[in-house]
Amino acid sequence: MHPPSSFKITPLAALILVSLSTLHSTTSRADGSWSSTPAWAAPSRDSSNSSTSHKGPYAKELKYGGVAPFSPGSNNIAVELGQVFLMGDLSSRYSDSIGAQLHYTYGVSDMFGFDSSIGYSDHSDSKLSMITALTGLRVNLAWYDKVVPYVIGGLGFYRPSFQIPTGPNGSDALTTSVSPLLFGIHLGPGVDLELTRNLFFGASLTFHNVFGSSKAMVEGKPIDVGGTYTSFLLHAGVTF
Repeated sequence: MHPPSSFKITPLAALILVSLSTLHSTTSRADGSWSSTPAWAAPSRDSSNSSTSHKGPYAKELKYGGVAPFSPGSNNIAVELGQVFLMGDLSSRYSDSIGAQLHYTYGVSDMFGFDSSIGYSDHSDSKLSMITALTGLRVNLAWYDKVVPYVIGGLGFYRPSFQIPTGPNGSDALTTSVSPLLFGIHLGPGVDLELTRNLFFGASLTFHNVFGSSKAMVEGKPIDVGGTYTSFLLHAGVTF
């Protein structure tokens, strides 16, 4: 009998083992790198996949370090204009009117953003005017191609200015101005369309509940202030 020969690795086998080991190591590093990269920052797809549409909250297509409307780290400023619909007791005393608003949103993540706005509306020939300063949270519901439906909600300050007739028999020969500073909440849906990486357009429908208060008039007669209204505004904005 011959003694068992020792195990030998041929040069070809050694080359195969080294190649497999190198490939495994490279794949592991690549997997780790990709898994730690936010989905919104993924590089743009190649032309072969350009017709594929994405759904869900991670369909942003940005190059690394890029910016797009409402992406994390983005600053979004919009000018809004639309109709303000008074509700409840306010609608029985004053008419609906056009309102304007300056809106700012800071993108915190794919889903959330810090939301704030300053608005103004004038009703019934300035018998009622409303100044608002609001802040809250924006929640992006999904990313579908370049369309982003969302909801906003939050708190804020409302300063309605009432011109109350104090003339004889309630005539408006004399008026008294009442301008209380009130607290309220707002909530509503909206949708945005990304026109370019720096421009967007959209619309929002927001319900406002201004907490009521009672103010004494000069004659000692109290008047209730506060109320509810809904705003439907179109907006166009820039991102930087």
